[in-house]
Amino acid sequence: MAKRAYDFYPKKDLMLGDKYVLKEYINEGTFGYVWSAIHLETEALIALKIPKDQERGDHALSEGIKLIGHTHPNIIQLNWMGRLDGVFVIEMEYFKGKSLAEELCDHGFKSPKTIKEVSLIFLEILEGVKFLHRKNICHGDIKPQNILLNEKSVKLTDFGTSKFIENVFVKTVDAGGTWAYMAPEIAGSSKRYLISDIYSLGVLLYQLLTGRTPHETPIQVINNVPFPKPREINDNISKGMEEVILRALQRNPEDRYQSIDSFKDDIIKKVLDVSEQVSSTPVEITKEVAGDDWLQDVINLYHDRQYQAAETLLRYEKENGNTSEDLTYHMAYTYYNLERYYDSLREIEKIDVDKIEAIRRDGFKDNVFSLKARVYMELKKYDEAMMLYEFLTQKNPEDINYKYRLAITYGLMDKPNKAIDLLEEVNEGTPGLLYIVKKLGHAYDMKKDFSKARAFFKFAIRMEPSDTLIKNRLEVYDQYLNI
Repeated sequence: MAKRAYDFYPKKDLMLGDKYVLKEYINEGTFGYVWSAIHLETEALIALKIPKDQERGDHALSEGIKLIGHTHPNIIQLNWMGRLDGVFVIEMEYFKGKSLAEELCDHGFKSPKTIKEVSLIFLEILEGVKFLHRKNICHGDIKPQNILLNEKSVKLTDFGTSKFIENVFVKTVDAGGTWAYMAPEIAGSSKRYLISDIYSLGVLLYQLLTGRTPHETPIQVINNVPFPKPREINDNISKGMEEVILRALQRNPEDRYQSIDSFKDDIIKKVLDVSEQVSSTPVEITKEVAGDDWLQDVINLYHDRQYQAAETLLRYEKENGNTSEDLTYHMAYTYYNLERYYDSLREIEKIDVDKIEAIRRDGFKDNVFSLKARVYMELKKYDEAMMLYEFLTQKNPEDINYKYRLAITYGLMDKPNKAIDLLEEVNEGTPGLLYIVKKLGHAYDMKKDFSKARAFFKFAIRMEPSDTLIKNRLEVYDQYLNI
């Protein structure tokens, strides 16, 4: 019997199709589980990442497919992505080493390293990001957990996945870590820019040399809470290195390094070309404890789907004088998840986007419009939802999620041709996304083009053999189309 995607649990010696045998559990991240496995055809030892959320696992294809077959010494190689017996997996090279997170502690590296040694490790990280940027792919989640190293190599992993996790509030909670590395212009949004990776790299370099990140909570990121300069924490850091770090951490994207090459060149010129071999270990200081952060608390409640508790917390914050647009937005988002759609709409109408910091305004506005469109969909106000999704799609032509939602709206408004045009566009650019293939089948079925609907459903059933709805539909087609 085929394994169903939503109740699949990996275990030792389990076979996946006729392609892999799982061997040893390696680790678990936000996106999924990682196992070593034997590739049965080549007998090679590889790594398999198995997304926790199988229903949305193939979102990873949208970015990762661009990297399949490409190699770089500072990138974990992607070999294949797809479904076996309905289970989505990502095949990667097997790398024997540790994550950078395992090598760090509250004062930086557990084993003291010179500034030069830290710089050389960091330059390899920059080379990996440069490779992605040349393909116009932003990593989107640079942090120590996503950097692997051993005695010989430094490699990036988990690129091109975080961008496609739909619920950004759940994704960014990631052990309190992701927000700390997130550039302010994309904080709390689904947007990703290449220049945002530069900021995340600045946070990482700051941490490698001081043992802490500039900001530790979402509100600190959003409100630009002042943080110590690197040399105030570790006086072994040179003035040149501090200049490099602070430029990468500029809040305005235009004031940062505009390319990985310029970032790298400054490290070589201001740090490595200067005679400096002192240890990077910071001086002993009392680390400031991050205060209460209402947004982090709300995100934690989102993660556990405790929306009633989130509403209570937000109301308390409001009664204590918080009138920020971020709080109003999260109140609207909470009401949406509590199915209080008119309350959500009333909160949305209170939001003044112009009060949001200029560098955050674009992403914040898209969030507001997207939420408003979802509320309109629930209220069956499809005309209003359609106009918002058309705006978001035109503004963000590379965002598959907006195209998908617009196609659904067209379908609900009995405009199957428009829905099909959008879905075919997505399928042509990134073939093999299961949820797109299914929706194309349904769209052609609505149009009564049953032969095309059958073709897409046949493709879908090969990827997910357990889908009984599609199986039943195919049986009907076979019966009435005399196939």
